[in-house]
Amino acid sequence: MTLSCERLRQYCADALTRCGVREDDARNTAAVLVSADMRGIHSHGVVRMIGYVNCLKSGGVRADAVPRICRESAVSALVDADRGLGIPATLFAVEIARQKALECGVAVVNVFNSHHHGACGWYSQQLADAGLMAAVMSTGDVIMAPSGGAGRAIGNNPFSYALPAGRYRAVCYDVAMSAVAAGKISIAAAQGERIPLGWLLDPSGLPTTDPADYDRGGALVPFSGHKGYGLAIMVEAFAGLLSGGAMLSDIHAWNCDPGTSGNVGHQIIAMNPALLNPGVDLAARVEAMIEQLAAAEKAPGTQRILYPGQLEQERERAAMEHGLDLPDAALDALRAVSEACGPTLDMESMRFEE
Repeated sequence: MTLSCERLRQYCADALTRCGVREDDARNTAAVLVSADMRGIHSHGVVRMIGYVNCLKSGGVRADAVPRICRESAVSALVDADRGLGIPATLFAVEIARQKALECGVAVVNVFNSHHHGACGWYSQQLADAGLMAAVMSTGDVIMAPSGGAGRAIGNNPFSYALPAGRYRAVCYDVAMSAVAAGKISIAAAQGERIPLGWLLDPSGLPTTDPADYDRGGALVPFSGHKGYGLAIMVEAFAGLLSGGAMLSDIHAWNCDPGTSGNVGHQIIAMNPALLNPGVDLAARVEAMIEQLAAAEKAPGTQRILYPGQLEQERERAAMEHGLDLPDAALDALRAVSEACGPTLDMESMRFEE
């Protein structure tokens, strides 16, 4: 069934408010998750809702959290997420970064006492839409092996950057430091599919094609070996160590321990090209860069050369115009949400109508 994006957002927001989340925070959290599905990033979409609900119901994530600035300068801020959901806390920090960058040219905002915050690219895209260059990164649970390691020792620590691109909207690059996101492996397991070698190590440290080995304690593999591992350490330092958040095995992004914090750290960097170099029309230069790359000689069988974020933008527009199809794992997660916190899951009422 093809679903209405707006009705899906409403359902997710309703479920979160039933868990005690403030209405604005519930709507914003639902919007970020559904946007990921619209852009084809199902590993960070509504499949995550049941994890959020379980954390809220257990008291591990504080439903009524109010983020606050605990230290700031003209170009920086440190935000305490108050043990709440990571999405509202990051949105709060992004707005601070936007305002400071527009006024001063640059801004760095760090967040601690937070939890999982969805796809980093959503936040960097919003800053690019405001005409800013941006980078967003986050720490996370220890789920990835270091280069040469046999087991879990570091998070896959996602990172995104975005650039305003005029008529192309934005260049937006969003990756985790593992070969694939953990959510993709969970979706493969739910759908009974095998995974390629190079994505996962089994609990004994050997490469595996069985996605179920992840839930048995297997470790994600860093992309490009030592390169992905080295970038994961960068994110750990910038987003976690500098924020005062937890480090490595002390991080619990999916925190279900009542009254405690997963203490995930985030960092948002924003730069205002209009102040840093007023003589340069950055968006026009990015447009020219995209067009030059698109005109490059193509390898046999290649139809077009894409810029980062292009496919996601095309999928988002298609979902807005024609509705959204979700993988079975996401639908199963929504059914679990309905059982856990009450809102009736009436798929027919969410059907997309042309």
